[in-house]
Amino acid sequence: MTLISLDDELIAARASGTLSAPMRLLVDTHAVLKNDVAEAAFMSDVMSAAFLESLPAESMADNALDIALAAIDAIEAGAGEAAGTQSISRKAAAEAADSTFFELLNLPEPVRQRALEAGAQWRFAAPGVRRIELMREGNATAELLRIEPGHGSPSHTHDGKEFTLVLAGAFADGIGRYEKGDLCAVGEETTHRPIAEQGEICFALAVTDGSLKFTGALGAVQRFLGH
Repeated sequence: MTLISLDDELIAARASGTLSAPMRLLVDTHAVLKNDVAEAAFMSDVMSAAFLESLPAESMADNALDIALAAIDAIEAGAGEAAGTQSISRKAAAEAADSTFFELLNLPEPVRQRALEAGAQWRFAAPGVRRIELMREGNATAELLRIEPGHGSPSHTHDGKEFTLVLAGAFADGIGRYEKGDLCAVGEETTHRPIAEQGEICFALAVTDGSLKFTGALGAVQRFLGH
């Protein structure tokens, strides 16, 4: 496992529009937490825009305006649905006096917005760990994790890559320690067991492109069930 800053390849992929939606959420959120990432993303956007400006003009289809307006209408309709969901979630959370809802308000804007659009509904992931699935595209999934101090994930490896960005608190896994703004990446070769440190609740954005593979007795059960 490695403590990293986003590399130029990921930032360039974001600017070119080739990143998956979960990975783009990761980059955008990291940019909110780290000035150097924000500056690199801005410069990449500028360079991409300059490159597009240098390309020869392409003729547009006769119905290009109709297509653009229809796309805008679709986006606005989706925003309206999300706003309605958010409003309902706020009211329901307030009526239930759910303090975890208000914890979301302190998280970076890209993650906070997605969590609200998802209904701000925490689901059980493991003892002391809850999750909200934020988005999924192909094999890539982005989840918001809420990890109580002293709790975490069982020991596991991965079918693909996993990026974990700490939004609040800190966790350690015996290999490294990660606090707010830190990003770690693991691959199939790494076995680890992330555990939140004592004190503050750890919130993290996890983006994976494959499933977790548990070790030990839990891994035997997983294999028996065919997962």
